[in-house]
Amino acid sequence: MSENGILTARDYGVQINALIERRRYDHARALLAEALGQYPEDGGLLVASAHVAFVSGDVVLARDTLQELLSREPQHYQARSLLVAVYQDCDQLPDAEAMLIDLLRDYPEAGYQYARYAMLMYRTLHLDKAKLLAREALRLDPEDELALAACLIGDMIDGRRGAEQASLATLMRNHPESENTARMLITHLISRGRYRAAKRIAIELLKLYPHSREVLELVVQLEALSHWSMLPLWPFQRWGWGASIAFYVLTLVLLNSLSHESMAGARYVSYVLLGYCAYSWVYPSLLTRWLKRRAGL
Repeated sequence: MSENGILTARDYGVQINALIERRRYDHARALLAEALGQYPEDGGLLVASAHVAFVSGDVVLARDTLQELLSREPQHYQARSLLVAVYQDCDQLPDAEAMLIDLLRDYPEAGYQYARYAMLMYRTLHLDKAKLLAREALRLDPEDELALAACLIGDMIDGRRGAEQASLATLMRNHPESENTARMLITHLISRGRYRAAKRIAIELLKLYPHSREVLELVVQLEALSHWSMLPLWPFQRWGWGASIAFYVLTLVLLNSLSHESMAGARYVSYVLLGYCAYSWVYPSLLTRWLKRRAGL
């Protein structure tokens, strides 16, 4: 409090930010109403107001507040940085990327912003670009948790375990956006047939939610898909009906060519193909059932 008993905008900001850090949003909201009544144009107070609205679920109010502030103060760093998170929550990913690019143009040494950009690129499935951005973020700020999380995700996708000192699950707990990105990456990696990479990330999710039946079932499913005994079925898992059609055509061509040369050879190949078909129909479900039982499902 100042000498004449009136709080300055900065004084209000310090108190409000302390309340936000302690997640006392109702008290922060009440103090913000008082502060903005005296300083309605203060950028710091407006950012704090947008922050409280954002964490309280009123994303539209947060976005409108920040956009109005930036229309007057287009270079306001905190407003631009918070708006990135708001855009991502609204699935306005191109707008989030444009804002991040502008921030990095003005603050090229901001490792945290590089890390956020990396996580956004993971989310939009630009994996190679995400890994480059993650490495740059870690170079600029080796202590930044989000940069480490982004690098860990890249290491897991590539099968490298060079960062055992830190657990992705711990980092995801501190950065919820990492968890959301990890879930999207699992879906993408499954669609690309990269089951081992998806399983490594799913295991980290299970560490974060050890009592989640849903995540445990996901790990078991990926364990089955990535099991060594399923390798002969990988083309069908990866390309689906396209691989089935190709297999059918190749089978017809092979049997037709063998029937002209050796009936015994054609018969032998037919038995092998029938055994393979039986294996593809029966074995995956048996393996999954056994893995579920082992996991207690």
